[in-house]
Amino acid sequence: MSTAFVDALLNQFPDATVDLIVKRGFEELPLPCRGTILGFDKRKDNFFEFAKKLKSHDYDRAYVLPPSFSSALMIFLAKIPERYGLRNPFRNFLLNPSVKLDQKSRTNHLVREYLTLLKNGETPKDYLPSLKIRPPWAHQQLKNLESTLPKDYIVFTPGAIYGPAKQWPVEYFSELAKLLKHDGQQILVLGTKDDYPKGEAIKEGLDYVVNLCGMTSLCELVAILSKSRLLVSNDSGAMHITAAMQRPQIAIFGSTSNVWTIPLNPKAITLHLGLKCSPCYKRVCRYGHYDCLKKITPQDVYKQITLLNINEA
Repeated sequence: MSTAFVDALLNQFPDATVDLIVKRGFEELPLPCRGTILGFDKRKDNFFEFAKKLKSHDYDRAYVLPPSFSSALMIFLAKIPERYGLRNPFRNFLLNPSVKLDQKSRTNHLVREYLTLLKNGETPKDYLPSLKIRPPWAHQQLKNLESTLPKDYIVFTPGAIYGPAKQWPVEYFSELAKLLKHDGQQILVLGTKDDYPKGEAIKEGLDYVVNLCGMTSLCELVAILSKSRLLVSNDSGAMHITAAMQRPQIAIFGSTSNVWTIPLNPKAITLHLGLKCSPCYKRVCRYGHYDCLKKITPQDVYKQITLLNINEA
Protein backbone atom coordinates (compact mmCIF):
# COMPACT_ATOMS: atom_id res chain seq x y z
CA MET A 1 0.00 0.00 0.00
CA SER A 2 2.98 2.28 0.39
CA THR A 3 3.14 2.67 -3.42
CA ALA A 4 0.24 5.14 -3.18
CA PHE A 5 2.30 7.29 -0.83
CA VAL A 6 5.36 7.04 -3.08
CA ASP A 7 3.35 8.13 -6.12
CA ALA A 8 2.06 11.13 -4.17
CA LEU A 9 5.57 11.97 -3.00
CA LEU A 10 7.00 11.80 -6.52
CA ASN A 11 4.25 14.11 -7.71
CA GLN A 12 4.74 16.60 -4.87
CA PHE A 13 8.53 16.75 -5.37
CA PRO A 14 9.01 16.33 -9.13
CA ASP A 15 12.72 17.25 -9.09
CA ALA A 16 13.77 15.26 -6.02
CA THR A 17 15.67 12.00 -6.00
CA VAL A 18 13.56 9.52 -4.02
CA ASP A 19 15.20 6.33 -2.74
CA LEU A 20 13.19 3.52 -1.13
CA ILE A 21 14.03 1.15 1.72
CA VAL A 22 12.13 -2.10 1.31
CA LYS A 23 12.18 -5.58 2.74
CA ARG A 24 14.92 -7.48 0.95
CA GLY A 25 13.51 -9.14 -2.16
CA PHE A 26 11.08 -6.33 -2.95
CA GLU A 27 13.86 -4.35 -4.63
CA GLU A 28 13.45 -6.74 -7.58
CA LEU A 29 9.88 -5.57 -8.20
CA PRO A 30 9.03 -2.69 -10.59
CA LEU A 31 8.15 -0.28 -7.77
CA PRO A 32 7.56 3.45 -8.36
CA CYS A 33 10.85 5.19 -7.70
CA ARG A 34 13.12 8.03 -8.79
CA GLY A 35 16.37 6.79 -7.35
CA THR A 36 17.71 3.61 -5.74
CA ILE A 37 15.74 0.83 -4.08
CA LEU A 38 17.61 -0.44 -1.01
CA GLY A 39 16.75 -3.88 0.34
CA PHE A 40 17.00 -4.58 4.09
CA ASP A 41 16.44 -7.84 5.97
CA LYS A 42 16.31 -7.39 9.73
CA ARG A 43 17.20 -11.06 10.24
CA LYS A 44 20.29 -11.04 8.03
CA ASP A 45 21.55 -7.46 7.71
CA ASN A 46 23.39 -5.57 10.45
CA PHE A 47 21.02 -2.84 11.64
CA PHE A 48 23.72 -0.35 12.62
CA GLU A 49 25.80 -0.93 9.49
CA PHE A 50 22.74 -0.28 7.36
CA ALA A 51 22.01 2.95 9.25
CA LYS A 52 25.64 3.96 8.65
CA LYS A 53 25.19 3.25 4.95
CA LEU A 54 22.12 5.50 4.88
CA LYS A 55 24.10 8.26 6.62
CA SER A 56 26.66 8.21 3.80
CA HIS A 57 23.93 9.25 1.34
CA ASP A 58 23.43 12.62 3.10
CA TYR A 59 19.66 12.56 2.72
CA ASP A 60 17.73 15.77 3.46
CA ARG A 61 14.46 14.12 4.48
CA ALA A 62 13.03 10.71 5.30
CA TYR A 63 9.44 9.49 5.57
CA VAL A 64 9.06 6.62 8.02
CA LEU A 65 5.93 4.67 7.08
CA PRO A 66 6.20 1.65 9.43
CA PRO A 67 4.93 2.40 12.96
CA SER A 68 7.77 0.53 14.65
CA PHE A 69 10.37 1.95 17.01
CA SER A 70 13.20 0.30 15.08
CA SER A 71 12.32 1.94 11.76
CA ALA A 72 12.40 5.39 13.38
CA LEU A 73 15.64 4.54 15.19
CA MET A 74 17.32 3.55 11.94
CA ILE A 75 16.53 6.91 10.34
CA PHE A 76 17.59 8.75 13.52
CA LEU A 77 20.96 6.99 13.52
CA ALA A 78 21.37 7.87 9.84
CA LYS A 79 21.43 11.55 10.94
CA ILE A 80 18.78 12.58 8.42
CA PRO A 81 17.70 16.13 9.45
CA GLU A 82 13.97 15.86 8.63
CA ARG A 83 12.38 12.61 9.79
CA TYR A 84 8.62 12.51 9.17
CA GLY A 85 6.64 9.76 10.85
CA LEU A 86 3.29 9.17 12.49
CA ARG A 87 3.18 10.05 16.15
CA ASN A 88 3.72 7.26 18.65
CA PRO A 89 4.64 7.93 22.31
CA PHE A 90 7.46 5.39 22.24
CA ARG A 91 9.32 6.91 19.31
CA ASN A 92 8.34 10.57 19.02
CA PHE A 93 11.78 11.72 20.22
CA LEU A 94 13.33 10.00 17.21
CA LEU A 95 11.17 11.88 14.69
CA ASN A 96 11.40 15.44 13.45
CA PRO A 97 8.54 16.09 13.12
CA SER A 98 6.17 13.48 14.52
CA VAL A 99 2.86 13.91 12.72
CA LYS A 100 -0.47 13.53 14.50
CA LEU A 101 -3.35 11.79 12.73
CA ASP A 102 -6.56 13.77 12.27
CA GLN A 103 -8.55 10.83 13.62
CA LYS A 104 -7.87 7.79 15.78
CA SER A 105 -5.56 5.24 14.13
CA ARG A 106 -7.29 2.43 12.23
CA THR A 107 -10.49 4.42 11.76
CA ASN A 108 -9.37 5.50 8.27
CA HIS A 109 -7.63 3.59 5.53
CA LEU A 110 -3.91 3.04 6.05
CA VAL A 111 -3.17 4.83 2.77
CA ARG A 112 -4.92 7.92 4.15
CA GLU A 113 -2.75 7.67 7.28
CA TYR A 114 0.38 7.53 5.12
CA LEU A 115 -0.74 10.53 3.07
CA THR A 116 -1.14 12.54 6.29
CA LEU A 117 2.66 12.78 6.34
CA LEU A 118 2.57 14.93 3.20
CA LYS A 119 0.07 17.41 4.69
CA ASN A 120 -1.21 18.26 1.22
CA GLY A 121 -4.81 17.09 1.42
CA GLU A 122 -4.39 13.97 -0.71
CA THR A 123 -6.79 11.08 -0.15
CA PRO A 124 -6.85 7.43 -1.24
CA LYS A 125 -9.16 8.57 -4.07
CA ASP A 126 -6.30 10.67 -5.42
CA TYR A 127 -3.62 8.00 -5.11
CA LEU A 128 -4.33 4.27 -5.21
CA PRO A 129 -1.73 1.55 -4.58
CA SER A 130 -0.14 0.79 -7.92
CA LEU A 131 2.14 -1.95 -9.21
CA LYS A 132 2.52 -1.86 -12.97
CA ILE A 133 3.53 -5.29 -14.25
CA ARG A 134 4.41 -5.42 -17.93
CA PRO A 135 4.00 -8.73 -19.84
CA PRO A 136 7.74 -9.03 -20.72
CA TRP A 137 8.69 -8.73 -17.03
CA ALA A 138 6.10 -11.33 -16.01
CA HIS A 139 7.20 -13.68 -18.79
CA GLN A 140 10.83 -13.42 -17.69
CA GLN A 141 9.94 -14.30 -14.08
CA LEU A 142 7.89 -17.33 -15.13
CA LYS A 143 10.30 -18.90 -17.61
CA ASN A 144 11.09 -21.74 -15.18
CA LEU A 145 7.43 -22.39 -14.38
CA GLU A 146 5.88 -22.37 -17.84
CA SER A 147 5.44 -26.16 -17.89
CA THR A 148 3.62 -26.02 -14.54
CA LEU A 149 1.19 -23.19 -15.14
CA PRO A 150 -2.10 -23.66 -17.00
CA LYS A 151 -3.08 -21.02 -19.54
CA ASP A 152 -5.90 -19.69 -17.37
CA TYR A 153 -6.23 -20.08 -13.62
CA ILE A 154 -7.59 -18.86 -10.31
CA VAL A 155 -5.26 -18.41 -7.33
CA PHE A 156 -5.92 -19.32 -3.69
CA THR A 157 -3.60 -18.02 -0.96
CA PRO A 158 -4.82 -19.69 2.26
CA GLY A 159 -2.05 -18.39 4.51
CA ALA A 160 -1.61 -15.22 6.55
CA ILE A 161 1.57 -14.84 8.59
CA TYR A 162 -0.27 -12.82 11.24
CA GLY A 163 -2.03 -15.90 12.63
CA PRO A 164 -5.11 -18.14 12.45
CA ALA A 165 -7.52 -15.29 13.25
CA LYS A 166 -6.84 -14.02 9.73
CA GLN A 167 -7.04 -17.42 8.00
CA TRP A 168 -10.24 -18.66 6.40
CA PRO A 169 -10.55 -22.41 7.14
CA VAL A 170 -8.57 -24.66 4.81
CA GLU A 171 -11.56 -26.98 4.42
CA TYR A 172 -13.56 -24.00 3.14
CA PHE A 173 -10.94 -23.36 0.44
CA SER A 174 -11.22 -27.03 -0.52
CA GLU A 175 -15.00 -26.84 -0.71
CA LEU A 176 -14.78 -23.68 -2.82
CA ALA A 177 -12.40 -25.47 -5.19
CA LYS A 178 -15.03 -28.18 -5.65
CA LEU A 179 -17.69 -25.59 -6.41
CA LEU A 180 -15.42 -24.01 -9.02
CA LYS A 181 -14.90 -27.35 -10.77
CA HIS A 182 -18.29 -26.91 -12.41
CA ASP A 183 -16.96 -23.74 -14.06
CA GLY A 184 -13.95 -25.60 -15.45
CA GLN A 185 -11.47 -23.48 -13.51
CA GLN A 186 -7.85 -24.50 -12.91
CA ILE A 187 -6.62 -23.48 -9.44
CA LEU A 188 -3.15 -22.65 -8.15
CA VAL A 189 -2.47 -22.55 -4.40
CA LEU A 190 0.32 -20.14 -3.45
CA GLY A 191 2.03 -19.35 -0.17
CA THR A 192 5.13 -19.96 1.91
CA LYS A 193 6.66 -23.34 2.68
CA ASP A 194 4.71 -23.27 5.96
CA ASP A 195 1.51 -23.15 3.88
CA TYR A 196 2.43 -26.30 1.93
CA PRO A 197 0.29 -28.61 4.13
CA LYS A 198 -2.67 -26.28 3.56
CA GLY A 199 -2.13 -26.55 -0.18
CA GLU A 200 -1.99 -30.33 0.01
CA ALA A 201 -5.23 -30.43 2.00
CA ILE A 202 -6.96 -28.18 -0.54
CA LYS A 203 -5.86 -30.21 -3.58
CA GLU A 204 -6.57 -33.64 -2.09
CA GLY A 205 -8.51 -35.61 -4.70
CA LEU A 206 -8.71 -32.62 -7.06
CA ASP A 207 -6.56 -33.01 -10.17
CA TYR A 208 -7.28 -29.45 -11.34
CA VAL A 209 -5.62 -27.93 -8.27
CA VAL A 210 -1.83 -27.38 -8.18
CA ASN A 211 -0.03 -26.73 -4.89
CA LEU A 212 2.89 -24.30 -5.38
CA CYS A 213 3.25 -23.22 -1.74
CA GLY A 214 6.92 -22.70 -0.92
CA MET A 215 7.94 -23.21 -4.53
CA THR A 216 7.92 -19.64 -5.87
CA SER A 217 10.07 -16.59 -5.34
CA LEU A 218 8.45 -13.23 -4.58
CA CYS A 219 8.85 -12.13 -8.19
CA GLU A 220 7.35 -15.38 -9.46
CA LEU A 221 4.41 -15.01 -7.09
CA VAL A 222 3.77 -11.46 -8.31
CA ALA A 223 4.00 -12.55 -11.94
CA ILE A 224 1.55 -15.41 -11.34
CA LEU A 225 -0.90 -13.05 -9.64
CA SER A 226 -0.59 -10.57 -12.51
CA LYS A 227 -1.89 -13.20 -14.93
CA SER A 228 -4.56 -14.78 -12.72
CA ARG A 229 -8.26 -14.47 -13.47
CA LEU A 230 -9.03 -14.18 -9.77
CA LEU A 231 -7.40 -14.27 -6.34
CA VAL A 232 -9.25 -15.62 -3.29
CA SER A 233 -7.31 -14.68 -0.18
CA ASN A 234 -7.25 -13.62 3.43
CA ASP A 235 -6.12 -10.14 4.48
CA SER A 236 -2.53 -10.78 3.41
CA GLY A 237 0.38 -9.58 1.33
CA ALA A 238 -0.96 -11.36 -1.76
CA MET A 239 -4.23 -9.46 -1.31
CA HIS A 240 -2.44 -6.09 -1.33
CA ILE A 241 -0.24 -7.03 -4.30
CA THR A 242 -3.28 -8.04 -6.34
CA ALA A 243 -5.10 -4.86 -5.35
CA ALA A 244 -2.14 -2.77 -6.52
CA MET A 245 -2.31 -4.53 -9.90
CA GLN A 246 -6.11 -4.05 -9.98
CA ARG A 247 -6.82 -7.68 -10.76
CA PRO A 248 -10.13 -9.35 -9.77
CA GLN A 249 -10.10 -10.55 -6.17
CA ILE A 250 -12.17 -11.77 -3.25
CA ALA A 251 -10.72 -10.66 0.10
CA ILE A 252 -11.87 -12.39 3.30
CA PHE A 253 -11.47 -10.48 6.57
CA GLY A 254 -11.54 -11.98 10.05
CA SER A 255 -9.92 -10.31 13.05
CA THR A 256 -8.64 -7.26 11.16
CA SER A 257 -10.42 -4.13 9.95
CA ASN A 258 -11.88 -3.94 6.48
CA VAL A 259 -11.83 -0.15 6.94
CA TRP A 260 -8.12 0.12 7.70
CA THR A 261 -6.68 -2.27 5.12
CA ILE A 262 -9.47 -2.95 2.60
CA PRO A 263 -8.07 -3.48 -0.91
CA LEU A 264 -8.41 -0.19 -2.82
CA ASN A 265 -9.27 -1.96 -6.04
CA PRO A 266 -12.40 -1.42 -8.16
CA LYS A 267 -12.24 -5.13 -9.06
CA ALA A 268 -12.25 -6.30 -5.43
CA ILE A 269 -15.07 -7.76 -3.37
CA THR A 270 -14.47 -7.78 0.37
CA LEU A 271 -16.24 -10.16 2.74
CA HIS A 272 -16.45 -9.09 6.38
CA LEU A 273 -19.25 -9.94 8.79
CA GLY A 274 -18.80 -7.06 11.20
CA LEU A 275 -19.45 -9.15 14.29
CA LYS A 276 -19.53 -7.41 17.67
CA CYS A 277 -16.19 -8.95 18.62
CA SER A 278 -14.40 -7.79 15.46
CA PRO A 279 -12.13 -6.24 14.51
CA CYS A 280 -10.15 -7.42 17.53
CA TYR A 281 -6.73 -7.53 15.78
CA LYS A 282 -5.89 -10.70 17.70
CA ARG A 283 -3.70 -13.40 16.16
CA VAL A 284 -5.76 -16.11 17.83
CA CYS A 285 -9.51 -15.93 18.56
CA ARG A 286 -9.88 -15.12 22.25
CA TYR A 287 -13.22 -16.97 22.32
CA GLY A 288 -12.01 -19.96 20.32
CA HIS A 289 -14.90 -19.95 17.84
CA TYR A 290 -13.44 -17.95 14.89
CA ASP A 291 -16.99 -17.02 13.87
CA CYS A 292 -15.76 -13.98 11.92
CA LEU A 293 -14.23 -16.44 9.46
CA LYS A 294 -16.28 -19.62 9.81
CA LYS A 295 -19.60 -17.87 9.22
CA ILE A 296 -18.38 -16.81 5.77
CA THR A 297 -19.21 -20.01 3.89
CA PRO A 298 -17.74 -21.37 0.64
CA GLN A 299 -21.19 -20.83 -0.88
CA ASP A 300 -21.03 -17.16 0.14
CA VAL A 301 -17.68 -16.75 -1.59
CA TYR A 302 -18.77 -18.66 -4.68
CA LYS A 303 -21.82 -16.41 -5.00
CA GLN A 304 -19.56 -13.34 -4.98
CA ILE A 305 -17.28 -14.89 -7.59
CA THR A 306 -20.23 -15.20 -9.95
CA LEU A 307 -20.67 -11.43 -9.71
CA LEU A 308 -17.16 -10.87 -11.07
CA ASN A 309 -16.73 -11.34 -14.80
CA ILE A 310 -13.47 -13.20 -14.38
CA ASN A 311 -13.55 -14.81 -17.82
CA GLU A 312 -12.79 -11.37 -19.26
CA ALA A 313 -10.12 -10.47 -16.70
